[in-house]
Amino acid sequence: MNPLSWHALVSPITLLAALAPAGQALAPAPSFRAAALAILPLALGSAVSPLVLVAQILTVTRSGSGLRAGWWFGLGSALVVALWIGLALVVGHALPQPAPGPDPESACLRLVLALVLLGLGLKLLGAVPAPIQANAELESPAQEGFAPGRQDGQTMRRHPLRRAFGLGLVSMASNLTSLVLVFPAVHDLGRDRLPGPQEALLVGLIALFALLPSLAPPLLLLVSGAAGQRQLERLNGWTQAHQRPISGGLCLGFGLLLALSGLSSL
Repeated sequence: MNPLSWHALVSPITLLAALAPAGQALAPAPSFRAAALAILPLALGSAVSPLVLVAQILTVTRSGSGLRAGWWFGLGSALVVALWIGLALVVGHALPQPAPGPDPESACLRLVLALVLLGLGLKLLGAVPAPIQANAELESPAQEGFAPGRQDGQTMRRHPLRRAFGLGLVSMASNLTSLVLVFPAVHDLGRDRLPGPQEALLVGLIALFALLPSLAPPLLLLVSGAAGQRQLERLNGWTQAHQRPISGGLCLGFGLLLALSGLSSL
C-alpha cells in the first residue's frame, strides 16, 4: 500500500547527527509537563491506524485461535515499535540538546517527515478505491502470505500463532503513518535530556498509544466476550469502508502540523 521504502525514510533521519553544531549554549531542559504536552499530539496521532486495527480484528475474530492469536499479533507489533523507538532514542541522544533560538536539526527532521506524510496522504486520497472484498486491506504485497483470506483452513490451523505474530510484525512495519509520528516525538525526548525515569515514562506512553490498535481488540474481546466480538466486526466493516479518508486525512493533517513546527524552528 505504501510506496515509500524504509531506506527512503531512515536515511535522512540517520544523517541528522552530522548536522550537529558544536559549542552552542544549551537551552534549559523542559519540564516534564512541557515535554509531555509537546509530544501529546504526535502520540495521539500514532494511535489511529486503520491498517493495524483491521488486521488485528480479523486475527482475533477469524483466525480460529481468538485471544491467543491476538496477543501474538500484539507481540509482533510491539517488536517493530520497540526497534523504531530505540532508533529514535539513539538519534536523539546523539544530537546536542536544543540551543536557544533556531533548531535546524529538529526543523530538518520534521520537514523531511512532513513531506513523507503529505505525499502519502495525497496518494491515499487521490487513489480510486477498487470494488474489492472486505479483506482487501490485508492483501498488500508486503502482507501477501499473511492475510487470513488467502490461506486454506488447514494451513491456518497448523501455525495460527506464528502467523499472527508475523501479521502483527508486517502490519506495524507497513504502518508508516504511525511510525512517522512516533519518531519525532521520541527523538525530541532524547534531545531534551529529561531524567531517566521521566524519559522512560513518556517513551512508554508513546509506545502504548502506537500499540493501541493492536491491543484494544483483544482487550475488548477479553472483557466483553461475544458482545465484544460483534462490536469488533461492526467496527471492522466501518473502518474498512472509510480507511482511505481516515488514513489520508491523518497524513495530511499531521504532515501540515510537522511542516509548520519545522518551519517555526528555522
